[in-house]
Amino acid sequence: MTAGIVPLYNLGGVDWPDSQAIYHAQAHQGQPGLNILWPLQPYVCIGRFQDLEAEIDLQECQRRGLPVVRREVGGGAVYLDAGQVFYQLVLPRQWLAATYDYRWLFRQGLDAVALALKRMGINANVRGANDVAVGRRKISGNGAGEVGQAAVVVGNILLRFDYEAMAAVLRVPDEKFRDKAYHSMRDNLVTLEELGQRPSNEQVADMLAQAFSETLPAGLAAQPAAALPADVAALLPETAARLTAADWLDEVHRERERRRLRIHQGLEMREQLWKAPGGLLRCHCAIDSQGGAPRLTWVSLSGDFFVHPAAALGELEQALTGVPLAQVKEVAARFLAQPGVALPGVRPEDIEHLLLPGGTA
Repeated sequence: MTAGIVPLYNLGGVDWPDSQAIYHAQAHQGQPGLNILWPLQPYVCIGRFQDLEAEIDLQECQRRGLPVVRREVGGGAVYLDAGQVFYQLVLPRQWLAATYDYRWLFRQGLDAVALALKRMGINANVRGANDVAVGRRKISGNGAGEVGQAAVVVGNILLRFDYEAMAAVLRVPDEKFRDKAYHSMRDNLVTLEELGQRPSNEQVADMLAQAFSETLPAGLAAQPAAALPADVAALLPETAARLTAADWLDEVHRERERRRLRIHQGLEMREQLWKAPGGLLRCHCAIDSQGGAPRLTWVSLSGDFFVHPAAALGELEQALTGVPLAQVKEVAARFLAQPGVALPGVRPEDIEHLLLPGGTA
């Protein structure tokens, strides 16, 4: 870790496009920053590796006037509004070792969130790779990855949450499933308000700022800054436009369809799901069973997981292409064992379950 000053931008409420554009612009400029803010308008945000059409009901978003953005960090689709206070920690890649533990990056956010909540009298603890929970219910979702010239970790604290809106914008097979999703969120999430706490957004932001100043690793120090640098501020409109552009939003679906059209006739096409500890995995694949053992001839992976580096997902698809189904687990294990590759909470057996017949779970 290279010693450095991390400017702390306690920005308060910002227009919704800026709530995503700021940290992306900082990261692509390789500029450090710790942003604490919340969006003034609601919107829907999908993860880097998700298929928009498979995950989100765009007609419902339009009906509700909800814009959609794709971030460059993995994870799942989320409904975001002023009931959540965000933090966004951006560390220039040159500050970090050539290879670093992906779990270490997550902990830079998780530890500060847990400390801030404890200071509010809430018994919150880090759970798994990327959550902070009160008991068994999540109160903070977090993500991490490399964006541009930086490593970033982002997350929130739930003051309030619109469960109905989140359930309404999900793409589901029927209304019964939507009702199940709504009740599942009610069972697995908790907010400060539901715990009897009603701090202001400003109070939560100040608690987060203080917690980060105490939990940043040795060699880093948070230093309050009055305003974003001019070069970052100038990039915000362009960055927001890029993150909401139709081609970017549809990238995962469009790339899969482009590759699918190259497939020869006579192959078995499958779409399957598998719930791994690290997230929901979705695959589209083609299997050739003619003339020997069944083998994968085309693989497309998506879902609400995290991958480091982002290019590793495409490399995993390539590694699996041409592989007999019986060897999927072995090939996945070799791939995931490579130095510098991380797919937190996804094991070789998860990839095997996903790609073998009957993978839906």
